[in-house]
Parts: sequence; structure tokens; C-alpha cells
Amino acid sequence: MKTSQRFHFIDNLRSIALLLGIIFHAALAYGPHFQNIWISADTTATHPFFDYLSLWLHLFRMPLFFFIAGFCSLLLIEKYGSKGFITHRLKRVLLPFLVFFPLAGAAYSHALTWGASIVQSVPPILTLFAQMEPVLSTMHLWFLWYLIQFCTVLWLLQKSNTQLKLLLNNIVHPVSLCLVIPLIIFVSLIDQPVPFPAPDKLTPTFWAYGFYGTLYLLGAGVYHRKDKIVNITRFSKAVTVIAIMSLVTYFMIIPEAPTLTMIKQAAASGQFSPSGSWHVLQSAIQTIAIISWTALVLMLGLRYLNQQSVQSRFISDASYWVYLVHVPVLIYIQMPLINLECSAILKFIISVAVTFTLSLLSYYLLVRSTWLGVFLNGKKQNTRIKAIK
Repeated sequence: MKTSQRFHFIDNLRSIALLLGIIFHAALAYGPHFQNIWISADTTATHPFFDYLSLWLHLFRMPLFFFIAGFCSLLLIEKYGSKGFITHRLKRVLLPFLVFFPLAGAAYSHALTWGASIVQSVPPILTLFAQMEPVLSTMHLWFLWYLIQFCTVLWLLQKSNTQLKLLLNNIVHPVSLCLVIPLIIFVSLIDQPVPFPAPDKLTPTFWAYGFYGTLYLLGAGVYHRKDKIVNITRFSKAVTVIAIMSLVTYFMIIPEAPTLTMIKQAAASGQFSPSGSWHVLQSAIQTIAIISWTALVLMLGLRYLNQQSVQSRFISDASYWVYLVHVPVLIYIQMPLINLECSAILKFIISVAVTFTLSLLSYYLLVRSTWLGVFLNGKKQNTRIKAIK
């Protein structure tokens, strides 16, 4: 068994991305674009700022997750070996998914039913749900569902170690980074609406494999060539320019929000069916924005977050629990806020602050030093770790 170096910027970025999930999901309730889509949408208080915030976070938050997951997967293979890796992933990913999937479903159902019974203005999507056949969804746990699939694929590829090394070397080749990966992501997303949805069905989808699976393998490839990581920041200025320009363009060409009729038709057919040259342009700009912002966040993390503190370690340990519980908690908070006569900004601040507090406090009191903490994060090890220099 090898002793692996600790990559503090990866830990810190993962924690930040998880906690940004609270901000992202809270913002959906108050952005005009998502009023017909989000389950706790507040039609009494909206502001365009929350559209821009949620659309921006959506571009890189989950892509960053899958990149980090791939990076950490190869680290685990190096540390535990192929068999130890898949055992670790089954215990830390699949088992929590199987346990929390029915619990999250029950929490969603109760929160939405209770919320709809007390609010004066019911979120439009809940009215539509009442007219439709229920659809089994993995909810916000879809990340775990796809992650265990990608881990299984990587484990199978590890059976042919030489072929895997060749794949990982090729995926970080400059031609792959500049042309092949963007093309795969573009093709994967071309049949999806802009902004791209969450693949929350139990049945795996081609586009999610092409999009998130590519980023997962890219993360594994970067870990495979971890000796070159320090060189990536030299491109930060160019990537920053591309990221800003693509984001501004993305905001300018974002399509109009779907109507309830469009949503109902999409639910009946199983998907939205965008088409036309304008959609191709939107998808292309979205692809550039996804890649550039994900790369920029990684570069900024390497430059400014490659150190550890007591606070960052606590957040890192708590982030898994926060991810699992934050959406139902947020719904319970945002639903009664619909009846409150105040600005969208104040409601957003209240919902984020209370969700942060309850999620972190519950981790500290109920999870951190209990069997549940071991179940989610494993036993704590007192090891000396070093950052990349």
C-alpha cells in the first residue's frame, strides 16, 4: 500500500463546491428564469440577480465535482490498489446512496406536501406535478448514482493497466484538452436544453456519460500526470479572458424560460427537444463557458487554496453530510418564507444562513463523532500531510 500525498486544494475545492450547492439551490427559488422549474420557487419575490448567480454556478459546480471525483479515484487506486478502490467506493458512495435515497425521497415528499399546504402562492411546478403521473427521480443524489457507475468503469479499465495508462496519457494531451474534450462535451450536450438539466433518472443517459464521464476521466488523467499540475497556472490569464467573455455571451443568448406547457410536454415525451442553428450556437458557447470556468476555478484553487486549516478540514469532513441533507432542509425553510412579505434578497440570505447553520450544526452534534460519521467518511486517521509545492 502506498502513502499518497494530500492535495489540499482538491479538498478545499470539493468543500467549496458542495457548500455552493446551498447557494445554487437557494438562488433557484428567487430567479425569474426558474419560476416554472424549481420546486420551492417563490413567485412573490424574484430578482434577475439570482438568475445570473445560479446560471453561473451551474456552469462549473457539477463539472468540477466530477473532475475532482476522477482525480481522487486514481489517488485511491494508487493508495489501496484496484480491489481496495472498488471496495472503498462501494462503502462510501453506493451504500450511502442506497440508504439516503429512500430517506431523501420521504423528506422531499413531506417537505413539498407540507409546504404546499401552508403557502398562499404554490410554486407552479407543484401544481403541474399534481396533474402528472409520478416519476422516480434520484433527486440531488444523482451525483452519487453516476459517480459509482464511473468508478465501476474505471475499476474495469484498471484490469488492463497498460491500456488505462495510455488512455489517461492521451486525455491530458494538448490536442485532447483543446479539441477532443470540448468536442465530446459539445456533442453530448447538443440534444439537451440550455442550461443543461440534471440527469436525475435511474436509467443512465448517453449525454451524462459523455459530459460528466469525460470530466471524470480527465480528473483521473490529471492525477496520473500530477507532476505537471503546478504548470497549469501559467495559462490562468488566457483562461480568465475566455471564461469572462464566454460567460457574458452566455448570459446574452440564454433561451427564454420554459413555460408550464413546455414542461408538461417534455415530461410526456421524456425530454426537451431543442433544435436549430441558434441552439447549436447556444450549446457551443455553453461548452466553452463550462470548460473555461471549471479550468479557472481549478487554477485559482491551486494558487490560493493549497493549504489546510482547522476550519477547512472541518468543512471538508462535513461537506458530504451537508450535500446529503441540504436540499430538503432548504425546502423546509423556503416554503414558509413564501408567505413572508420581504425582498428576494432577504429571503435568500435567511434561507442560506439557516440551511448552512442547521446542516453544519447537525453534522457537529449528530454525525462527526458517531457511527454515522464513520459510515460516511470512514475512521479518522492522524497522518501528516503536505501540500504541493
